[in-house]
Amino acid sequence: MMSNKIVDTLTGTYFTFDNPDGSYASGQVVRLAAEGIYLVRFDGNEVTLPLELVTVGEMLETTEEEYKLWRFFDTIEERDNWIEWLDAPSKPRVISLVRPTKPD
Repeated sequence: MMSNKIVDTLTGTYFTFDNPDGSYASGQVVRLAAEGIYLVRFDGNEVTLPLELVTVGEMLETTEEEYKLWRFFDTIEERDNWIEWLDAPSKPRVISLVRPTKPD
């Protein structure tokens, strides 16, 4: 006999979502709406945006290079650390290419 219980591992998690233009959105998974469909709330600048329905299939989508579009975090701190890393200006890394000298 199959169980009718739906495993819900995403409610309450925070997420980032990569847009095709290179920007990203963030928000929180609010609750399971139906099997395989979640209500999510994207973060707005000044206003709380209305809830949106998103399927698990959409959440699993990847780019052609196999990068995940959605990333999930257990806490807002974890997500904020990720966003901070994303937003940090990339610093050029200087690598010294000095040939070792041969001892005479």
